[in-house]
Amino acid sequence: MPEPAGVTVAYVHSNEVAHSWHQSLLGLIGWDMAHTGRVLKGGWLAIRCGTDGLPAARNEAAMQFLELDADWLFWIDTDMGFDPDVVDQLFAVADPAERPIVGALCFAQRELSPDGSNGYRVKAAPTIYDWVNAGDKQGFMTRQTYEPNTVTRCDGTGSAAILIHRSVFERIAEAYGPVWYNRAPEAKPDADGVIKMMGEDLSFCMRAGTLGIPIHVHTAVKTTHLKQLWLSEADYLDQYLVNEVRLAAEEDETVEATSA
Repeated sequence: MPEPAGVTVAYVHSNEVAHSWHQSLLGLIGWDMAHTGRVLKGGWLAIRCGTDGLPAARNEAAMQFLELDADWLFWIDTDMGFDPDVVDQLFAVADPAERPIVGALCFAQRELSPDGSNGYRVKAAPTIYDWVNAGDKQGFMTRQTYEPNTVTRCDGTGSAAILIHRSVFERIAEAYGPVWYNRAPEAKPDADGVIKMMGEDLSFCMRAGTLGIPIHVHTAVKTTHLKQLWLSEADYLDQYLVNEVRLAAEEDETVEATSA
């Protein structure tokens, strides 16, 4: 039986981690020990987020990873929840050439507008991004809808839960130096004429994209993301209306089935 490819689990941490992440990580270790042993072979990289911030911490992890013998690096942020076999799920569709970057289905929290009580209305947004270059829009845009339970090609995704082949880090370093996660400027200034910096994860994806390295998200691989939000009556009413529509649709389906 061939020896499994090593997968190094990497995360950037402060002094605290989410309980959901801790419990999920224990489950991942147990699953790996009982099944493929990929993580046991690849090991762990726990990088403390210091004064240089998240980009520097991720760059440090990438440098340390390249000194190891593992073939793949699996980023998992410490505010995530995930299945015990998340690595094997992503590994099943990953490929060093065709799919060297495969992310899980993750969601970010987007602030929509002030809620009138010194907070904000928020929504969940999938971290699946397309590069848009049309008119005054240029840069990464969130893909609002996605096909469930499929491997989809995209131009960018986050680093909260993602499997990356070592060749990606090698190619970026060869082209740009060891600056994998250094934040890059956005393509166009905002309405005030200010050029903002992209997040470290999309900066990484942009560098990969310029080298023709494909990026995919596996929407069948589910995760949760611990976030804070403001709850109000407006949220309750939105939820109530959605449930009413769902129940009405289920009743219509029942009537149609009975009539048939």
